[in-house]
Amino acid sequence: MPIWTYGVQLWGAAKKANIDKIQTFQSITLRIITDAPFYVSNHTLHTNLRVNTVDATAKLLYKLFRSRLTNHPNPLISALNSDSIPGNPPRRLKRRWCRDLNHN
Repeated sequence: MPIWTYGVQLWGAAKKANIDKIQTFQSITLRIITDAPFYVSNHTLHTNLRVNTVDATAKLLYKLFRSRLTNHPNPLISALNSDSIPGNPPRRLKRRWCRDLNHN
């Protein structure tokens, strides 16, 4: 696993611009490694090299994290697996939450 996946479960709250910076770096790195010409799309690079995008990796690892919470022996930790935050506070300012990774 790449080092940028550390703490990826929390990225549901990150702004799209911040995630796009990591995606851009990943795409540039793949392009340099393969010496791909400018007309090869990033989608083609990711598909041919079988490398998930940053967003797809974040969603996958978040789902794995949530599945581990389900069977956790500590009841406080297994309670973190709920789909809503206690009290269900209203969303303001188009804020994203980690749980949004599970539904997109």
